[in-house]
Amino acid sequence: MIEQSPAVEQTYVQAGPGESAILARFGVEASALLGSGGEARIFALDDERVLRVQAPSDTPPDRELAELLDSWAGQDLGFGLPRVLSQARLGSQNYGIERRLPGVPLARWLADTTDAARRRTGLLSLLDAAGRLRELPLLRTGFGRVLGDPRRYGSLPELLAAQMAVGVGHSAGLLAQVVPGLDDRVSRLLARLDDRVVTPAFCHADLAPANVMVDADGRVTAVLDFSVHALAADPVLDQVGAVAFLEMTPYPGNLADAAWLQRELIGRLGGDAWLVDAYRRFYALYYAMDHQLIPWCAEQLLASEVEPEGGR
Repeated sequence: MIEQSPAVEQTYVQAGPGESAILARFGVEASALLGSGGEARIFALDDERVLRVQAPSDTPPDRELAELLDSWAGQDLGFGLPRVLSQARLGSQNYGIERRLPGVPLARWLADTTDAARRRTGLLSLLDAAGRLRELPLLRTGFGRVLGDPRRYGSLPELLAAQMAVGVGHSAGLLAQVVPGLDDRVSRLLARLDDRVVTPAFCHADLAPANVMVDADGRVTAVLDFSVHALAADPVLDQVGAVAFLEMTPYPGNLADAAWLQRELIGRLGGDAWLVDAYRRFYALYYAMDHQLIPWCAEQLLASEVEPEGGR
């Protein structure tokens, strides 16, 4: 029997009250829907463009994100990045025209690819892409969120502490119910990271297979969904995320694939391999905001801790 993680119920945006009018503006049929995530529904306009229709909200179009993506226009990471071409609002819904990026979602490709060796060739491309995201320039210096919050933090642990507090707070006490001594575990994690010397670099921090596009061979063609999760932090975060989010993506063999990919990452990190354990715990605390992930989060936090080589 092939080992597979329990299914995680996905949240998909449903059509909002203004969607039909937005589609009519562009002569787009509802059947042009390419996909739906937690925040928007994406429709094909043509071979070069897509229409992103956001869920109803009280906020105006995200000009900050558009500015960030514009600043990356000349960057060549070996794969595509989103680009906002225009933005507008109709009633309670924001919408925008974006560049259409090539490939199919990695999550779909993994589910459709039954050959484990072929999947793992594709997963190496994912790990390579995760390592290259650090090359994206930041619009502000220092540790902090990339979007939605201009505050800067004096150190990496200060930023991570703030992020973890957000996640634990939104867990509504559920994480504390299943993880004894939660506050002590957080304190120990921050102490382990206190001596980590790193220059703030771009971190996607949500590098789930649903946010990565690949070609027929599993090679990364684009990375999507840059959001408020993104940080100016330690770029190793995205490499660890490539493994962690794989475990949360249900398909036959995902846990074996994730274990294999983690061994590959540990080999690449050498003396910094302890960061895999540390940042898995960070993701567990931050993404405890998603109550469907509480079992996975608890598993990471209850595992034995891996110390840096030579201890502290």
